[in-house]
Amino acid sequence: MEHSETKQYQADLKQFREVLPNVTKLEMELATHEVQCEERWKTTFTRLENIEATLQKMDSRMLSLGGTVILFLAGVLVTLVTQM
Repeated sequence: MEHSETKQYQADLKQFREVLPNVTKLEMELATHEVQCEERWKTTFTRLENIEATLQKMDSRMLSLGGTVILFLAGVLVTLVTQM
């Protein structure tokens, strides 16, 4: 029984030694991938923040323009009513 356990242990050890370089390579590739993805997400979030800021500026400009048009039209209306 002890002889078969030793053979199994040797076979397992051999298989582990064969697989270990692949596992190490995969771990390195995964670590590289994680770093690249983290950098991409940072870039994406920065761009999204810039887009949001631009949209907020556009929104406030549109509100200002709308208010100006309303005041202008109200002024025209008042002028027309007082002229009659």
